[in-house]
Amino acid sequence: MDPLAQLQDIQLPEKIHNYPFALGWWIIAVICIALVIFIIFKIINYKKARQVQQQAITQISSNSSMDIADCVAVLKWAALQYFPRERIANLYGDKLQAFLLDTLPESTHEKFKTLSNDSLKTMYQKDLSESDNISFQQASAYWLKHALPPKSNRVVNQTLTESKL
Repeated sequence: MDPLAQLQDIQLPEKIHNYPFALGWWIIAVICIALVIFIIFKIINYKKARQVQQQAITQISSNSSMDIADCVAVLKWAALQYFPRERIANLYGDKLQAFLLDTLPESTHEKFKTLSNDSLKTMYQKDLSESDNISFQQASAYWLKHALPPKSNRVVNQTLTESKL
């Protein structure tokens, strides 16, 4: 008997499928999807938080004939979106300026003071110059850009505790 006749054809093993993936690949896929969803939610929240700020800046910038009272109305409207109503609604004059300064970062106080000077005290005077209106309009836009939305809960919590007193 021939030993070669006893050999059978070579049998290939079944194809190995790519599925299911190993557990590590599933974990990496879930982490990547979760990370993408987290980033999308952060971007949406960032845009939502800045929407009121952008509307107020647009309103102040687009209307060059705004007087101080109109700017104060826009500032209060924007501030009411981020801070408690009880704290802001009744502010005027020195108290309003103090609130605006408290909500700004420390490094921006001097520039805001120079732009706004005594405009909040003199806003109801009859003979205001156009330069006072323009200066306060610039101060308003500056405050909107640097104070809103509040950078930390410290300012919001501080205004809440002050309103309870």
